[in-house]
Amino acid sequence: MRISKEIQFYGYVGFLGIVLLYIIAQLYVKSHLPELGWTVSDWLINYEDGGFKRRGLSGSIFFLIQDSLKISLNTQVFLIQAFFFILIFYFLVRLLVSKKLNWDILILLCSPLCFLFIPVNIFNSGRKEIVLIALVLFFVCGKQSELKKYILFIGFIAGLFLHELFYFYLPFVIAAYILKTQKVDLRYLGSLFVASTLVVVILFVWGGEINQGQSLELLKHRGVQFTKLNIFTYDVVKERKGMINAYQSYILFGLELLFMIFLSFIFVKKYLPQSVKSFGIFVLISLAWVSPVYILGADWFRWNHIYAFLLIILIIIALPDNDQKIPCVEGKFNLSLVAVMILFFIVFFLHIQYDSSGNSKDFWLQYTKGRV
Repeated sequence: MRISKEIQFYGYVGFLGIVLLYIIAQLYVKSHLPELGWTVSDWLINYEDGGFKRRGLSGSIFFLIQDSLKISLNTQVFLIQAFFFILIFYFLVRLLVSKKLNWDILILLCSPLCFLFIPVNIFNSGRKEIVLIALVLFFVCGKQSELKKYILFIGFIAGLFLHELFYFYLPFVIAAYILKTQKVDLRYLGSLFVASTLVVVILFVWGGEINQGQSLELLKHRGVQFTKLNIFTYDVVKERKGMINAYQSYILFGLELLFMIFLSFIFVKKYLPQSVKSFGIFVLISLAWVSPVYILGADWFRWNHIYAFLLIILIIIALPDNDQKIPCVEGKFNLSLVAVMILFFIVFFLHIQYDSSGNSKDFWLQYTKGRV
């Protein structure tokens, strides 16, 4: 019996829904485990310890809510993570339904650097980039309006106070705006660039360090106690040395991102040939713009995930609109691309195990021997 393309699409969405449920369940477990403190601690950077600083807005808001409503910090972090992941899922599905799709783009969306990165690397999922991804998806879904433009502008600027990382993905926000509105609004985009640049300058000139010495004690007093692995014990010098010692791992991270860009280029060349030149120019500009974050931070797998996910979103936006009331998926299921993606998934999964075990051959050998 032949399964209709509509049913196939809903089956695909069901698969994404199952992944979403798994993510939310894992995030709930993580929110109550002190030894897995990266994604929780990232949200709890605050102004209470030392005053104005980078990334401190979310923690101060959570403190205020805890004082007012008596909701624990762990619970608040889990709720905000679940909320934004649900938003990402909702707006992503809406975007897919609004476009004339093919199986190639749906398979690429499930790349280990895109949607499936989240469950594969749950240890580092749920950090503040989910706000940026949700904001872009919100803007490009549905009808365009002035309200959406204001929300995108204000949301992006406010997001810089959550994490200055947003600034390094500004080209994606600009490209999403142009693709959605079909025009280059120099006044709007110029204002966004100037305002965001000014905020970043303020953060780096006047913003204090993430931990002013009392953060862990303040959080302990508020019912949250971490073990060694958390944002407040992050040692930049040690991390730099670790990156140098594990240069093989970081070379592989670079190759993984280039491979994902190559697959995206093949897709654009096949389905959007009129956009090949624009795609190439954008990739060069965006890679140059995002490159400082690869120098400043060690989480290359995260930077790759954000870049690849946003790149696939832009490609989906560029696809022709679907005027029908039902989902439109054209073409046959690409088994060759599935095979490539499975191999990519295996390589990435093994690489993440190596990376999370200490970024060195010695740590990796210890890691694997302990599980044999």
